[in-house]
Formats: sequence, C-alpha cells, structure tokens
Amino acid sequence: MPVFDDKTIANMFGAEDAENEAPERLKEYFFRNKAYESLKADLPIRILVGYKGVGKSALLKICNIEDIEDDMLSLWVRPNDIFGSVDTSASSFLQLIENWKSGLSTLIVRKALEGCEQYDEADAVNKITGGARHLISSLYSHFEKVLGTSSGDAKQVMQRFLKEKKIRIYLDDLDRGWEGRKEDIQNISALLNAIRDMAGEDRNIQFRVALRTDVYHLVRTSDESTDKIESNLVWLSWSNHEILVAMVKRVTTYLGDNFNQDYLLELKQDQLIKLLDPVIEPRFNGRGKWENISTRRILMTLTRQRPRDLIKLFYYSAKEAHRLDSTVIKSTHLQNIFVKYSSERLTDVINEFKTEVPNLKLVLLGMRQTKKEREEGIGPIFSDDQLVTKMKSALRTGHIYFKNGEAVYPLTMARFLYRCDFITARVDHDNEIVRKHFSDNQLLAEPQAQFGFKWEIHPAYRWALEPQQGAENLRFDLVA
Repeated sequence: MPVFDDKTIANMFGAEDAENEAPERLKEYFFRNKAYESLKADLPIRILVGYKGVGKSALLKICNIEDIEDDMLSLWVRPNDIFGSVDTSASSFLQLIENWKSGLSTLIVRKALEGCEQYDEADAVNKITGGARHLISSLYSHFEKVLGTSSGDAKQVMQRFLKEKKIRIYLDDLDRGWEGRKEDIQNISALLNAIRDMAGEDRNIQFRVALRTDVYHLVRTSDESTDKIESNLVWLSWSNHEILVAMVKRVTTYLGDNFNQDYLLELKQDQLIKLLDPVIEPRFNGRGKWENISTRRILMTLTRQRPRDLIKLFYYSAKEAHRLDSTVIKSTHLQNIFVKYSSERLTDVINEFKTEVPNLKLVLLGMRQTKKEREEGIGPIFSDDQLVTKMKSALRTGHIYFKNGEAVYPLTMARFLYRCDFITARVDHDNEIVRKHFSDNQLLAEPQAQFGFKWEIHPAYRWALEPQQGAENLRFDLVA
C-alpha cells in the first residue's frame, strides 16, 4: 500500500500542469485522444482551444517531446519570450501584425540556434523582416555555417532541417496575464494573423498554439478577420470515460502496470475503478441515495469534463488520508474535502471567465437556492421558465455587464453560464440522468431550442453555494 506523502501523491497522480512534469513520466501516462491526432497532423497551423484544466499544455508538450525525439527542429516558446521580443506599440492594426511577424521571425531564429547550442550565433542574429522566407533562409545560412563544428543530437536536428527546411513552433500559456482589455485582444488577434501570414508564405513553418476558450471567444467576437482561422481549430474536450481512463493510466503506470490504452477504453467504468483498488475504496459508504454506491459515481459526478478536476479530487483526498494515517482513500476522506474542492472550483470558474463578465462572482453567488425556493422544490435544477426567473434575480445583485458590449438579458446570461459549464443541460430518461455540457452541444441553450432539457447547476459547485449544508447533508443525483 502507498504512503500518501507529498512526493508519492505528485508522482502517482501526476503533475497538475505539464510544465512541472518530468518528460519521461509524462510519456508513461499521457492519454492520446482525437485532439492529439489532429495536433500531430502535418499541417501548418493548429490552434488548440479548451477550458482551463483540460490538458492543453500537456498535449502541446507531448507533441513537442515527440518532435524532438524525431530530430525535428521543434521550439517551445513561452509568453515572456514572445512579449519581450515583439514591439506591441503600433499606429495601426496592420502595423501591429507586421511587428509580430518580424518579432516572431527573429525570436524563432534565435531560439532555434540556442536549442542547437549555438549561443554565439544566436546573439549575432539581426532583426528579421520580410516574412517567412527570410526566416528560413536566415536559419539555413546559420546552420550551414556551424554544421561542421556541431555534434550529437544538435547536429542531427540541423541536418534534418537543412534537408527538409521544416520547423515547428509551440506557443503555450499565451493567456498569462490576460485581462480581456482591448490591447490584450488586439495582440492575440495580431499574433494569429501573423502566424497565418507566415505559414501561408511557407507551409514548412508550422505553428501549434494553445488558447483558453474564453480568450478565443473574446478574440473571435472582436475581430472578424479571425474567421479565417476556424478551419485550423482543434477543440480539446473529454468524456467522463476518457478522464477516468486517463487517471487509471497515471496510477497504474506508477504502480508498475502498463495497460494498453485501447484496452482500458473498452473496459466499463466499474471495471476501471477496480484497477484503482490499491489507492481508493471501491464503494462509498454514504447515507440515503449515496449508501454503498460505487465511489466512481461520486468522482465522475463532481468532475466537470476536465481531467484536472479528477486529479484535484485524488490530490485532496490522498492528503486527507495521509493526515489520518491511512494508506487508502476512504469515504470519510472524500467527505472531508468536498467543501474545499467545491469552493476552489467556484473560484476557478470566476477567475477563468471574469474577463468576459467582470462581476461574475455576484451572478454565481446569486444562483444560491433561497429558503423559499427550497420549500417549493425549485433549484438547483430549473425548467426554462424557472431559470429565466432565477437569472433575473441574480442579475439584480450588482452592475452586471459583458465586456464585449453584448446586451445582458436573462437568456444571454444563461447561455453564458452554460458555456462556462456552471450550468449543464439535464434530462431524466428511463431512470437514467443524462447531462450535457456546452462542449457536447452548443445549441441547447439557444432560445428557439426546445429539446426537453432542464438546467442544473453543476454538482461541483453545490457545496460552495450551500456551505451550511455540510459534506454529509448535501445529496444530489449521481451519474449512472
């Protein structure tokens, strides 16, 4: 049985973000989904879009690692690299795009030379103007010059580039410091236009960019020119089954097993959870409708289709198990961390989307169930009419507005909360609860859509909105 000290927890359940994970460990447990296949396609531009916590950085990182192992010239570019290299002051948007093209080109050549351990050459690089072809020709001449004195992996990378003239650039974490200001939107928009121009000039210059859903939405609705990049989008979304498989891969590889991913995907969830028996009790010993049920049902109900949510549940409960001198996660350990988990998920969604609705916290707290609603059986599950009424009440809590100027009505805010995954669509069918997220079907919250769904505040937020209920008293319906 494992001892859940901090080191064991980090190694067993994996890092919360890819930048803090050892490459060899990441390769062991990484889950390759459809988005991975799309990102690996030999195409000039791939723009990865997804919520926080869905694994955008991990996906970019594994592709970058695999490129390097194949001797491809592959660069990992951070926000401080980019914004320190680009003149973002410009008299016009067109000039801003040109500044981005020049700044990116110069940065790419310098980082490519540094990656091949040619630091003196990198320091000697002059500002590159003239677009993609000048970038390629500059890099080609630098590599030709130093190839004879190079050795090892760096020499193999340069030789492949001199043969194919192909380079791949990974741009991650561009939303760091994002506040949704006009200049923030213009810079991301100019960057996207710049890479489209550069890749259009030479398809061997390939870009892989990660953007948060809220960032992409603001840029897309603020700049009509970004419609030309839609064919390059790769939406990163997950099913609960895939998330559970991903967690099983993390734990079992740590414990020394190496199950084939396709084999795990074919297993039923109750079979998957049995593979986690060494670390968590398979049955949850709750009360009422939660009495002696599969622990898997609790975990997956509280997960917002983001792998990081399940990682957090295991992190917190394992720490609680360690505090209570247990080598296995038990029902009491989970119950003890539900309120903390829920409060942090509410903070997450506020921080993620407050750039679109600055007073979002007031709206979400306004969705709490009142005493009268509780007596009348209204909420946290609502009919269409009940949701509109609740939204009217929530919108009266303060000065609520969309930063992009969109008019605020109960229906527009309800659609926004659906897009945030704060509320989900729900239908009860043949004694089974079906929950749909925005990533499953974007049209369900449209006014003209009448599909018979009700609206439910996601269970992950329930304890944050009803802290007086306590972990033992709040009992909501679970996934099958």
